[in-house]
Amino acid sequence: MATKLTLPLLSLLVFYTIFYTFEINGASKLVKETVATGKLPASDASLRQTYTGIAPLDRLLTILVIFFWPLTDGSNLSLVIHSIGFSGTFGSAWVLITLESWRRGNAWKLVAFPMVFGLVAQAMTIAFAAPLYFAVQLFSSATAVIPTAENVRVPRAVLKAIPLVFVVGYMVPTGLMLIPVSDNVTPDLKQVLIALWQPWPAYVSILLTFAHLAFSPFTANDSTLEGSRATLRSLRWVYAFAFANTALTHIISWVIPLTTVAVPWIFKEEFLQPLHPLVVFDIPKPWGAPVLVEDVGAGVHAFLRWDYIISSTATLIWALSLYRAAHRVVYGRVRPGCVVLLAKIAALTALTGPVGAAVELLWERDELVFNELGGSKRTAPAEKKVA
Repeated sequence: MATKLTLPLLSLLVFYTIFYTFEINGASKLVKETVATGKLPASDASLRQTYTGIAPLDRLLTILVIFFWPLTDGSNLSLVIHSIGFSGTFGSAWVLITLESWRRGNAWKLVAFPMVFGLVAQAMTIAFAAPLYFAVQLFSSATAVIPTAENVRVPRAVLKAIPLVFVVGYMVPTGLMLIPVSDNVTPDLKQVLIALWQPWPAYVSILLTFAHLAFSPFTANDSTLEGSRATLRSLRWVYAFAFANTALTHIISWVIPLTTVAVPWIFKEEFLQPLHPLVVFDIPKPWGAPVLVEDVGAGVHAFLRWDYIISSTATLIWALSLYRAAHRVVYGRVRPGCVVLLAKIAALTALTGPVGAAVELLWERDELVFNELGGSKRTAPAEKKVA
């Protein structure tokens, strides 16, 4: 019950730690001034303010483009390095949410429609949307209380498609908006690419729905012994993909700042301060006297720090809750003990980030459920009996 209450509180915390901070540190004022001047942040290029012809949507996209411009133009090194880790965290957390949405025990429930939460995340932060999704899942899904091999199963066609869909629907649009301005990529085109990136959760959901409709007839043997094994193999590939994505970006985002401390002489002098770990991972404090930011990029950096902290913490709390529920169903208690489990989580968090630890916990949860609560163990005797 504590987890169910904690997650909505984390969503509400966004309004204080993120939006209130964005207001008092002057970042919101700078964004409004950017709109008024019609120029991109720290640039003489014109700000594009029409994308769809729908005024409210165009206003939102204009604000989002201003927000992401300093992240994509390389003008703020602290923001860029922090965003490397955040991109892996966001993507892998959404892989976990996507998996949950396709589980058979969640069919036609609110949690089966992650696109809604994804679009909310793009407009209101993942720190707001993800804890909200996790809370709804814990309150409404049987997979959170009594997981079985049947209710946690994900269609194999979807599992096979997830890595490719996330590359096409998330990573490719991310790469396109990071292309620097050049003779071929004008500031106006770059703004369009940033705007096109925004609804990437919708791209992922639509592509996976298409994959399910198109390829499920070729994977209809999920209930057989061989089908269960093939499904488990596909599930392992999805978890491996999510784990590698968040671990690699986490390591990169930490190694570069730590290198400025360990071997500072390999960097140019002007890079040492913005790449220092105390700068890249500084946590802005909404309490106390406000510290005004110098530009939009610094405001975005402060914004994303809390976005990362809240969303990744919520993902780990949710994953731990599901892990514990599965262990109670199988063993009657959590194995290993709490001390060992917490030490394991701490080590994984340090090495791969909180979402890396969450991926590992849910991977182990699914392996446990499939192997002990049905899956191949339960199906194998039935197959022999039929034969």
